[in-house]
Amino acid sequence: MHQWRALVAIRTQHIKGDKAGIARFRGKGGVKVLLNLLKHPECSRKVLDLALSILANCCTELETRLEVRKLEGINIVVDIMKRNVALETVQNRAARALGNLAMDPESSALIHSAGGVPLLLLCVSLSSAPSSPTVAPPSDSSPKLECAQSAARALLYLSDSPSNRLSLLTQGTLSALAPLIAPEYPPGLRRAALRTLHELTKGCGVECAREVSRSGVLSQLGVMATGESGEHFEELALKTLANVCSQGCLRPLVGSLGVIQRFTEEVKKDPLRSGVFLKALCLCCKEAVNRAKVKENGGLEVLMTFLSSHQNHPLSRFAILACVDFVFDESAMEQLQELGLVPVLVARLAKLARGEEHAAESLESFDFPPPEGFRREEAGREQGSSSFLSLRSWLLSEGLISSEGELLDSSGADAEWPPPRLPPISKLWLLPPPSPHQSSPLPASLAKVALESPPSVARSGPYHHPYHPEPWTPESPILLLLSRFSHASDPSAALVSSAVISDLLCYLTQHQDPSSRCFRMLCRLSCNPSCLQALVRTGSVALIRHRLCSNEDGSEGRQRQTDRVKTKVKQLGDALLNNLRVQCESGFGSGVLTHVMLSGSESDRMNCALSLPFITSNKSLLKKLLLDCGGLLAALKPLPQYFRLLFGCLSALSGSVKPKPVEKNPTLTPTGASPPLLKKPRLEDSSCPYGSSDFDLVLELDDATRFPANREAVAGAGSEYFRALLRGGFGEEAQCEADEAIRIKDVSAGMLLPPLHYLHGCRFGSDPETGGESGGFQKTPLGEAMVGASRFLVLDLQRELEE
Repeated sequence: MHQWRALVAIRTQHIKGDKAGIARFRGKGGVKVLLNLLKHPECSRKVLDLALSILANCCTELETRLEVRKLEGINIVVDIMKRNVALETVQNRAARALGNLAMDPESSALIHSAGGVPLLLLCVSLSSAPSSPTVAPPSDSSPKLECAQSAARALLYLSDSPSNRLSLLTQGTLSALAPLIAPEYPPGLRRAALRTLHELTKGCGVECAREVSRSGVLSQLGVMATGESGEHFEELALKTLANVCSQGCLRPLVGSLGVIQRFTEEVKKDPLRSGVFLKALCLCCKEAVNRAKVKENGGLEVLMTFLSSHQNHPLSRFAILACVDFVFDESAMEQLQELGLVPVLVARLAKLARGEEHAAESLESFDFPPPEGFRREEAGREQGSSSFLSLRSWLLSEGLISSEGELLDSSGADAEWPPPRLPPISKLWLLPPPSPHQSSPLPASLAKVALESPPSVARSGPYHHPYHPEPWTPESPILLLLSRFSHASDPSAALVSSAVISDLLCYLTQHQDPSSRCFRMLCRLSCNPSCLQALVRTGSVALIRHRLCSNEDGSEGRQRQTDRVKTKVKQLGDALLNNLRVQCESGFGSGVLTHVMLSGSESDRMNCALSLPFITSNKSLLKKLLLDCGGLLAALKPLPQYFRLLFGCLSALSGSVKPKPVEKNPTLTPTGASPPLLKKPRLEDSSCPYGSSDFDLVLELDDATRFPANREAVAGAGSEYFRALLRGGFGEEAQCEADEAIRIKDVSAGMLLPPLHYLHGCRFGSDPETGGESGGFQKTPLGEAMVGASRFLVLDLQRELEE
């Protein structure tokens, strides 16, 4: 009786809801005394109840859990459960203590090895056993249901790793918990069971799929996912259904529950926080029956929105692989094209070629997620065997291997087992082809394989996707989709633009070994008459000539390529230009070129003119297009802009150098005519309107140099820049006082003075002796003046300076 009273005092006065009290109790050696008490088989039921309740409360603290583990308290609790199977209150408190202890991975492993799982399953099974029809269902406060809830919670924490989940599944945990989510059970128990089911289905493998199928839990989860059982169950049920989508055999049934629409809605709400639903939506695209539902419920728009907004997200590759599943669906491909899939694909292709997505694409070889059991666990944990079994089960379930023997050496020779290192996950596609009579069993030593060195995979040949005859690489799904688009009768709208062609050429010239599918796709485009006009108009011909046929590209990517690849790329460029030349020298091609030259925009005519030397050798056609249709003028029109820039740079450089005297009538040199002299600008008279203006404005440069100005003069129609600055509602500049300086950044005095003089009325004249220094033009190099006129949008001054 004294012992019982002491335990009551400890629980009510020192332990319950008080972390500091738990620490004091542990500091005075209370945990050790408590465990010694629980060891005695002669403890009364009342003492056991109280002692286990105190232990469970104390185990909410990390330090207490560590001490209980050191004192072998887990074995003590498990032994108590074995000795008192019929005592529901004792079982309840012991299950609660094990649940708190299982929050630490080390303790979870000890509970598994001590045999605690079967005892917890017994608590669950007794509460879910069918009762007599004449007996009313137990009340919410039934000791049996309370015990089941504590056991379900403990099993949740014991599902903390792939190997532990597999162990729980093989012992029938899922089937035992499935009945407890039925509506007739209390909400607390239903929620605890549902949380554990959600945890057990993570990384769903073959064993999990078997248990799900046997238990018939999917239909109940479908009802809960629709919200009919309450919103607090809806999200967990939906996530559990998303988990089981990892197994192909369960996906059609999941799709029939009407949850694909819910997956789509959840991803729409917050794509970045709905990864499990996005992955499930992508996986549901693998079966035809589910693909139709994905289309009907706006799944394609969701996938494209995610791809467009989060191109660097790790899950974006799943979205691309989901698009591959629609490759033979004409309407879906048209919809994806309209939603902008092509630019996203070619941009990603260019990044892959430049090596910018190498790390993110390390798992690209999978067209569905690898099993969670394949991930590495904490160092030193013995779970390699179960991890490999989970991987094998997953490969079998998806039809990637037909027997477990395919993961062994196909030669049949006795190989070293286990091998020293794990191959990259991306190499799992390199599985040997199945042998019709192969049925070699797994070696007995497999159970001893540590996860840090799982068995290797024999590399007898690369995997070939059913839609892609070449080895499956990170860029294969992208090229597969682009190739599918190129088979349209007129693919020019989607595939022929300067940006798309530039990225495709970047892939060919930067990738170490570009795929032949890209070669064939470009050849297909160059032979398609519907693409000729677009290739000419967008400047793609010149891009092909420069990027593929020229050997001047010294980029790092091109240097990585072997001579064989470089030769292959150059041959492709020559073939593309030859295909275009054949088209252009036909009557149809001549008509296309003439149409572009006569009715195209300025840029279209320029690109067409610059393409003509590479795609036609018909002299009469060249004469007609270049001379009669103005093609030569269109090609030369942009050049003065570059000449102006070069002229301004040279003038700026030579502004401080005194020019050498030049003859008035220079003679021609052997290489051609000498360049014309640059004459200094002149003012029309010796007066300077700028100097005699009334100043009510101050402009200040970066070096603190200040220039006065008249607000009305500079803010008039002569300069769009100053008019917007002073009258466009910019705030401080428009409302500043006369003595407040307005900062003009990144401008020199030589750039600002000529526009200021011009806006105040200074002009060029014909008298070479007038204008003097007062005009502000003589001191400024012509290049700076031109840059200033362009910067401040003084267009009239810019034209005069150019002349």
